[in-house]
Amino acid sequence: DKPGQMVGIFLLLPSFAYAALTSCPATATRVAAVPPLAEWVASQGGDVSVVQAADAAQLGVGLVAARAVRRGDRLLSVPEELAITAESALRFELLGAYLVEFEPYLADYSFIAVALLNEERLGEQSILAPWLSSACWQVEQHDLPLLWPLDDQAELEQSTAAPCVERRLAAQADYEWLRENVFEASPMVFPESVFSEASFLRALGLAFSRCVFVPAGGRQGEPARPALLPLVELCNHSASLEPSPRTGFGTLEVWD
Repeated sequence: DKPGQMVGIFLLLPSFAYAALTSCPATATRVAAVPPLAEWVASQGGDVSVVQAADAAQLGVGLVAARAVRRGDRLLSVPEELAITAESALRFELLGAYLVEFEPYLADYSFIAVALLNEERLGEQSILAPWLSSACWQVEQHDLPLLWPLDDQAELEQSTAAPCVERRLAAQADYEWLRENVFEASPMVFPESVFSEASFLRALGLAFSRCVFVPAGGRQGEPARPALLPLVELCNHSASLEPSPRTGFGTLEVWD
């Protein structure tokens, strides 16, 4: 394998903290689902030997170092072929042609949301089925502020820097454009049962919550853009786009 593109520093819980974390049954189920997913990522050319899943208390399921690590150590690598990005959405033969004129207010995130819904539509035929059908991918809607009632979003916005209300309005505008110009024009490709407004908002909420930033196309020197990747998405379960700081650190490599 050729050397992977190093894309940034990710802060991890130290391994000794794992035993101190408490779990609930639902979270325990999701933690137990990570090892089979890790085996699949490894079978696709990734390297997952340095990390393991853990209950991160109020932050859901996260990753911890399985052994002592130092600055610059490679903690996790995932092949580019397993990434969901705006670029991959536009490259996808059965999807990209419909999105060439889409100029979303929410930029890459709306492309990622459509691509995620398309993978869900494909079901077991999707190359990402082992990830998207895994219990560790499941999330409660109350964990996604984009899906909260508008009054609750407005209250949250008063206490944080997250632009919840503006983001919800932008999401609705993006969906309306897609509905009028893409979904209704090609219902066989974009069935309403999959590409509804509620489903689009859920997919957007997941994109905002779980994307990490990587160089476009994995090319050094390119601007960092959002990407959804199996296992790597466990690094970020917050309403913002930055992983929460933890004790210890290493280099996160997202693809070879």
